Formats: sequence, structure tokens, C-alpha cells
Amino acid sequence: MVAALSVMLYHFAFRGEAAGELPSLDLPELLKTVARYGYLGVSMFFIISGFVISYSAEDRKPYDFLVSRFVRIYPTFLILMSLTAATIALSGNPQFHIDLKQYVANVLVFSLILGEPFVDGVYWSIVLEIVFYGWIFLLIALGQFRHILSILPIWIAFSFVNEVFIGSENLQNLFITEYSGFFSLGIVINKLKRKISLYGIALFFMAGAYSLFTALSGAAWYEEAYSVDFSREVIAGIIFASVAVFFLFINLKIDSRYWPVARLLGGATYALYLVHQNIGYIAVTALLDRFSAGSAIAIVSTAFIVFSLLFHLLVERRLNTLIKRYLLGFFTPKTRTA
Repeated sequence: MVAALSVMLYHFAFRGEAAGELPSLDLPELLKTVARYGYLGVSMFFIISGFVISYSAEDRKPYDFLVSRFVRIYPTFLILMSLTAATIALSGNPQFHIDLKQYVANVLVFSLILGEPFVDGVYWSIVLEIVFYGWIFLLIALGQFRHILSILPIWIAFSFVNEVFIGSENLQNLFITEYSGFFSLGIVINKLKRKISLYGIALFFMAGAYSLFTALSGAAWYEEAYSVDFSREVIAGIIFASVAVFFLFINLKIDSRYWPVARLLGGATYALYLVHQNIGYIAVTALLDRFSAGSAIAIVSTAFIVFSLLFHLLVERRLNTLIKRYLLGFFTPKTRTA
């Protein structure tokens, strides 16, 4: 949830205005300065994804893994992408446009391949998540996931070569070479949590070093895109702190009384991440006639948090359970009775 909130703050208090998708906002400069680093929350998502997928893929049948990832990603994506498309179509905000062709392309998620832009800017990271799932599925199907710790150094080394020497965008997208370090960090952290080894520790530092390298290198893109400076020291500090906090969190002994709350907050993160950006820009813009920029952002952010919690509790959990039950049962042999 913290990672999603940091990304939302980045969009509302920095990127929206910097990218011209929000009008000029009268916000404290300190808030804008802090908010500009919120994009690093996406990297935290990738670490968490590597950790969770590494855990859930162990001893998993290929079809079971495929179903679990499909159910987690697609139903919520389709619903909230459709909600975003409808909001854009009905809002009349001149900054955002949607047509049927773009909507249909986004139903397939990989809309850029079809020459259509994403309905919402955050979808690029969802595409990378799906590509990551695809590679993990392939390893499971080939019976090679048990060798994942041997595969990671090859992936990281190849990623480094592409990012530094080759510079192929196709290789970057197919092999996630810009963010492979973060996914690898999550995988290694899961393995180290189960069993400490010198190899695992060495791999942790390798993945961490490459993650830091790509995070620092990527700052140049943000500086060019938004005409502001990003402190390399701050970026490094955020990366180190994020990994340290994640280590601390996964080793906490949470009282069983708080598990439902923790699951609710974690479960609602995906909906919050998907729904907040473009609908948020439209909502904040509409509220600026009546409220200050800070108040408008606070109102919209609170509304999204409440919406995401209710959506996860009342819709996502129930719908995903039904779909998963159906898909898993579809290929389960039926017991014949005499």
C-alpha cells in the first residue's frame, strides 16, 4: 500500500503538472520535491512481485500458476480500465481522449503492439509484470524453476549488456532488462528468508547493485522529460531504505488479530494503483474551481483509498474466487459414479 501511495503522490503532486495533464498547482515546493521521487514506488512493486511469485511458484503446476496470475491481474484490470475509459469519455476534459479502437486494444493489455496508447499511463508496469509471469510460467512448465538462482545471474548479466552496450528496446521489453534487478532482488530475498547461503548473499548484492545502477541511470530520463533535477543520493537512499524496510516487514511477527487488516490493505493496492492516475487528474482538475490544490488532491486521494478498499472487499475478492474456482475446476477430472 505504501508503494501505491507514493506513486499516487508522484502523479498528483508532481507529474500531473510537469506533464501538462494537470493545471499549475499551488503546492509547497517541498511537497513537489518529495513527490517527484514517488515513481520509485514502482520499483518496490517489482521487488514485492519477485518475492511473491518466487514463493507461489514453488511446487506449483503450470496451469495452476497460470490461473492464479490471470485471476489476480486480468479481471480487476478489465473492470478498472473500462471505468477509466468511461470516465475519460464522459468527462469532457480536453487533456484525455478515448475511442473504441483504443479501448479494444487495451482489453488485450498489450495495446502498444497494436499501435494504440494505454488508456492509463500506469499500464506499462502491468505489461512488464505479465512478461515476468510469462517467463516464470515457462520455467515451471519446463521443470527449470528449481534452478532459478542459477538463472538469475545470467539474466542480470544479459540485462547489463543490453542496457549499457546494445540498447535494444525490443530486448528491453522482452527480457525486462531495465528492471530485472528489482525482480531478482525479490526472488533472492524469498530464498534467503528460507535458507541463508553465501551464494544467495552474493546474488543479493549483485541484484542490488544492478537495481541501483538502473535506478540511477533512469533518473536522466525523468530529468529530460520533466526538466527538473533528481538527486542521485536521494534515489540511492530510497532504494536502500525500501529494501531494508521490506526485509524488516517480512520478518515481523504480526499478531493474528491484524492479519485481516494486513490482507485487506495489501489486496487493495492493485486496485488503487490501476484506478488513480487519469481519473485522478480529471477529478482534481474538476475540484480546483472550489478547492485549493492541496485540498483537491487530499479529497481525491482519500476517495481512491476508500474506493480501492471497498472494491477489493466487495468485488475483487468475490469475483476472483469465482473465476479461479471455475478455471481450476475446468480441467479437473470429474469423478465418475456408478
